[in-house]
Amino acid sequence: MIEIVEMRQIGFRKWADLYKAYAEFYKVPMTDQQLQTAWTWLDGHETELRGIAALVDGEPQGIIHYRRFLRPLAGEVGIFLDDIFVCPAMRRKGVGKALLARLEDIARVQDCSVIRWMTAEHNHGAQNFYDQFGKKTSWITYDHTMSGEDDREKK
Repeated sequence: MIEIVEMRQIGFRKWADLYKAYAEFYKVPMTDQQLQTAWTWLDGHETELRGIAALVDGEPQGIIHYRRFLRPLAGEVGIFLDDIFVCPAMRRKGVGKALLARLEDIARVQDCSVIRWMTAEHNHGAQNFYDQFGKKTSWITYDHTMSGEDDREKK
């Protein structure tokens, strides 16, 4: 049975293990300070970042980080799905679908008009999964780092 809970219910250590696995997949170095900062954002009220986790037999097997964003051109509010990760052993077992279904419920309750996310161009497995829930857009994403060194490999 899959149960979806708020992130704080699984605690820092179990969340950190999942988030580090997510970072490893994308080959993004993750320091203890970065983990602590992200957890503070998730666990506090100073930011819009929120999180949910999927429990399978009481153990966390997937996470989502999300936040509301304003859509000025549409005059609406949406939800941006920052991160979604499901343990490889739990993929294709309904965990990702359960997480996205709960996020849809949250979006409805908060009167959001869209859930938006992005994934790496090379992550074809995720793209095949996401094709069940949304449609690819024609928008291209750019990053400009404030250090002046635009790194095209960072997420």
